[in-house]
Amino acid sequence: MGASNDPVYLRVLEDLRDQIRGGTLAPGARVPSRNGIIARYGVGETAAKHALQVLAAEGLIEARAGSGSYVRRLPVAAPLDHDRLHFPGSPFGLDGRPLAADEQADAGSAGHAPRLSWEYQSERVPAPAHVARRLRLPDGDQLVTRTRYLMSADGSPVQLATSYEPAATTAQTPVPFPEQGTFAGRGVAERMQAIGIGVDQVVEEISVRPALSAEAAVLGIPPGSPVLLIERSHRAGERTVETGEIVIAADRFRLRYRFPVTVQAEPAPATASPPAVPPDGAPPAGNGQPAAAAPGGAGRRA
Repeated sequence: MGASNDPVYLRVLEDLRDQIRGGTLAPGARVPSRNGIIARYGVGETAAKHALQVLAAEGLIEARAGSGSYVRRLPVAAPLDHDRLHFPGSPFGLDGRPLAADEQADAGSAGHAPRLSWEYQSERVPAPAHVARRLRLPDGDQLVTRTRYLMSADGSPVQLATSYEPAATTAQTPVPFPEQGTFAGRGVAERMQAIGIGVDQVVEEISVRPALSAEAAVLGIPPGSPVLLIERSHRAGERTVETGEIVIAADRFRLRYRFPVTVQAEPAPATASPPAVPPDGAPPAGNGQPAAAAPGGAGRRA
C-alpha cells in the first residue's frame, strides 16, 4: 500500500492492481464500481474515478457500456522468431508450431499450427520527412516506393510492416517493386544485388511507443496501446538503400533472436624442446660458462 502522504487514489489503485495480478480478481471478473470503491476504501469520487482510469490505461481492465468494468483477459505473448532475414517486409515470423491452449484459448484454436498469410500494397509516394532523412534523399528527388505488409495468423493481425526505397534506385530496373517481376518476394538484399548494389549491413533499432490510430485499427488493438517498433535499414557502405518500420502489439508477441556461437579450440601448448647436446663435451651455453666458439671464430686461438 502507498505511504500516507501519497495521493489517495494510489491506495485504491495498488490494492486493485495487486488483486488483479495475484488472481483474486480473475480475468472476466467485475471490478468494484465507482460507488463500490468509495464505500469500500472510504475515498472520494475523484480518487475512485482516477484509480479506474489508471487501471484501464494500464490495460488491466476494460469498460463495458452499461455494465461496468471487468478484468481484461490478457493474451499470452507468442514468440516471433527473427529467422526470415531474406524475406521482404519483416524478418520476424511465427515458428509454425501448434499453438498451446493458453495462447489460443479465446480463439478456440489450440493444438493446430496457425495459417499464415501476407497482404501487401506498393505505390510511389513522396517520402515522409523522417524517411527522407534516414534515406538521405536530396531535395527535389524525394519520391519513394512504399510497400505495406500485413501478416496475419488464422485471420488475426500479427504485424504491420512498411518498407521505403528511393524510387530513383529501382526505377527502370528489373526490380521496380518488391513483389513484382523475376525477383518478387526475394528480399531487399537479393533484389539490390540483381542491379549491382551490394547490401553489406542491416541495422535494427527497437523501441516501444503508443500505437497510432491507423496502426491500432489495422492491428485490432485500442489506440494508444503499447507497440514494439523495429526500425530496420539495409545499407550498402554508407548508403541506405531501404528503410522500414515494423509494428507489433507489445502485449501479444515477444521477439526471439538466436545467435550461432562458434567456439574456437584453444591452441595446443607448445612442447619444450630438449636441450641441445654441446659438441665435444663443451659445457652448454647460458650456465655461467663461456660458450664454445664456432670453428674459425674470433675466440679461436691461432
